[in-house]
Amino acid sequence: MINEDLARAHAFAHRIDARTSTDVIPVPGGAAYLDREYLVRYMSNFLFIDDPGAVPPERWIEDADRILGGAGCHHRTVTFADPADVQRMAMTFLENGYTVDGGVLLVQRGEPERPHDLVTVEEVTFAELRPLLVTSYRRESWATDEASVQALVDYRGKLERTIGARFFMTRVDGEPAGCCELYLDGDEAQVESVDTLAEYRNRGLASAAVLRAVAEAKAAGAAWVFLWADDDDWPQHWYARLGFREAARTAEFLRWPAGEGPSPKSTVRG
Repeated sequence: MINEDLARAHAFAHRIDARTSTDVIPVPGGAAYLDREYLVRYMSNFLFIDDPGAVPPERWIEDADRILGGAGCHHRTVTFADPADVQRMAMTFLENGYTVDGGVLLVQRGEPERPHDLVTVEEVTFAELRPLLVTSYRRESWATDEASVQALVDYRGKLERTIGARFFMTRVDGEPAGCCELYLDGDEAQVESVDTLAEYRNRGLASAAVLRAVAEAKAAGAAWVFLWADDDDWPQHWYARLGFREAARTAEFLRWPAGEGPSPKSTVRG
């Protein structure tokens, strides 16, 4: 059974997905979300299942191939509302070439360990932020395809147009150095895509950007502010210094395109 925070985070995501997806296709126990404009984006093209008893897990693997593959996606992603269902169905998915990708839901429930100068953080438009995003994305290990880099960058512009995403940027000696995003919906808000170019790290820039986004969210009426972190990476501990506390751990099934990603795992993380 999922807790209240995880249920709220799922509901928040579904409201965004409903506004950004080009197709929402019913499947047994859930729905498939497609964004035909950005098929390379894994987080925009996936199955979400909230009734794990609707059909055997093999059916969702078939649906992922039929719907995601039929649309032209090279990846497959199947997410379950309750992480316990991922544990229960892991063997079936792993035997079909999937890996398990874990995440941590963090909610800001405390104060930062130390103050930061938020005035140095600028709120900018997507057009102003775009060159920094291109530079950052090109440095990623997956960035072997310039067309994919451009598409994933331009998806942030779609978020600005469709859900009013806001962007915050830091500079060093006048040069763009880092950024993060903010999504607002009623009294809830999500901080997303926190990044600082490697040459500018360890200067408190990311902390300032995140806290500026949080401050803006609260000024707009948000009482519940959350973000996601990878379950096996260090940032989740860094976010704790900014007042974020672990609220839930999640996991989803991901089948990478041929030749990409890690080998299928024999155990489930999280």
